[in-house]
Amino acid sequence: MTDPAPREVAEVLATTPRDALLWALLENLARGIAAPDGALPQVRLLRRFDDGHHQQVAAWPDDGAPAAHGEADEHPVHGVGVLEIRPPADLGGARRRRLLDETCVWLAATVRAARAMRTLDRARRDAEQREKEAERAEVRAARVREGERIRLVETITTATVHDLAALRALLAKPADAVEWPAIHASAEQLIADLRDAVRGVFPAMLPDRGAEETLRELAAALPVPIDVTGGLGRRAGWDIESGFYHAVAGTLTAVARMGGRMSLRLRRADALVARIGSAQPVDAAHLTHALTVDAERIASLGGALVVREVGEAVEVEVTMPDRSEVTSLPIGNRQIEARPVHGRVGTLVEVAGLPADELEACRDALAAPVTLLVVQGPLPAPMPGVQTVLCDAAPDTALAAEIRDRDGRWGVIDAVVCALTPRPGFAAGLGAGQLLFRDGVAPAEAVAALAARAPVLAARRVLERLATRAAAEDSAALRWQIDELRAGAHELAEDALLDDVARGRAPDIVDAAAARLAGADGGEAHVRLGLPADADPDQLHTEALAALARWQQVVATPGGAARRRAAEVLERSAAGLVARSTLTSR
Repeated sequence: MTDPAPREVAEVLATTPRDALLWALLENLARGIAAPDGALPQVRLLRRFDDGHHQQVAAWPDDGAPAAHGEADEHPVHGVGVLEIRPPADLGGARRRRLLDETCVWLAATVRAARAMRTLDRARRDAEQREKEAERAEVRAARVREGERIRLVETITTATVHDLAALRALLAKPADAVEWPAIHASAEQLIADLRDAVRGVFPAMLPDRGAEETLRELAAALPVPIDVTGGLGRRAGWDIESGFYHAVAGTLTAVARMGGRMSLRLRRADALVARIGSAQPVDAAHLTHALTVDAERIASLGGALVVREVGEAVEVEVTMPDRSEVTSLPIGNRQIEARPVHGRVGTLVEVAGLPADELEACRDALAAPVTLLVVQGPLPAPMPGVQTVLCDAAPDTALAAEIRDRDGRWGVIDAVVCALTPRPGFAAGLGAGQLLFRDGVAPAEAVAALAARAPVLAARRVLERLATRAAAEDSAALRWQIDELRAGAHELAEDALLDDVARGRAPDIVDAAAARLAGADGGEAHVRLGLPADADPDQLHTEALAALARWQQVVATPGGAARRRAAEVLERSAAGLVARSTLTSR
């Protein structure tokens, strides 16, 4: 059976499904430039990064094997990289040259179209998700409105029906027997009870004094002793304070009916938080049922009401996010552009042949910010690529186990910073890959460090996911691609060194300038070298040569294994900057 003859590029475009178009174009080109003896060359489309690294996007033959050895020709593919033909083909004929040029143009267009389709699919998926969330919110809001109507009717009816009955009984007597002082007192009591009921629905001091003072006033008025500690800090918006107050007030009232001493602890993080505790045994299931309407109400506003059993007692946590606080910003394009490894992992995700659900999960993980858990510390200012989560629990083994649980209340935590020294066993209890900053690092400092490294950390996160999948499926091809990427991505070695710096375990030769050279402050060449953003190419080249000379000297100096490994990483970082500055200055 003879091999199929090469076709016109337009025919390939018209007859090939979009998902298979890259490989069809490469195969058609290979057949069109075959050697006189019929031997077909290997044709590869490679993405080119700013540091000179090439990564395979598609190849024909596509058998998962590494590239063939020997000489190769490279032809530019605009906006993508290069088309590699191995061994070089005879392109002297006009027909062959036209086939190559048209193929390169349509390869670039196909890659651009695939990127645009991915962006469109993500936007469509996000829109569908928002639509579903809006529908759920509308249903929840309708339930809350009906529950509120019933609650208001019950509150006013309960508060006034007894007084109205007593007043009617007094007025039913003959005119000469009516006790007007008693009627006056009964009417005054009715008005007072109605006023109290209305205040319970809409406390007069809430808009003026805020949720914290109003809750303290309510706690003092309830028939059981309540210890109130903490505070809510500066005031939030009216809608947030109102929703938070009513949820906490409903919980306090419900728990107070069960008797016993209570506690109310208030705090302000990225949300208004109240923890209500009862000293005596309380049926958690019964309390959860009693607070159903309150939970629905605050959920419709974006908050949460959770009942937990704590030994024989019970604890209720009410959380109302303060939408004025920004705790997460996406990874910026400038951050990504300065970190080639992010693009390499993104390319690997696209060409690895993953199932649709896993492909989307990896894409999402690449775009997701790094999550930092701040333990017993203030909320730091947001920076691109970092999401902050606050926790006021003690940093002990129990908290470490909770942080390690990827399905827990915080989800996946990438890094942890503690305002106080962690207790013994906390660091050992964290999961593999979870970075614990050394003692003395402030939350704001940790956020800045992670923001500078966010694209690399996201790439590492996805690489680990792909490696786990390759091992589970025993996929030799995917394993080879991952190993090739890791071997050629020096940024991963730099990032491992920066992990040691953050933990306080790096060798003493790694000072602030060395950490900056490794990318602690960002991936741009001028940042790594400590130069201003407007530094000219000659300055960059001079500083890069000086850094290379310094670390070559350190490598040549005897020392321990850890010291030598760190010096070699920094030497290679400096060498990469020299190469980049040489290309720029040409």
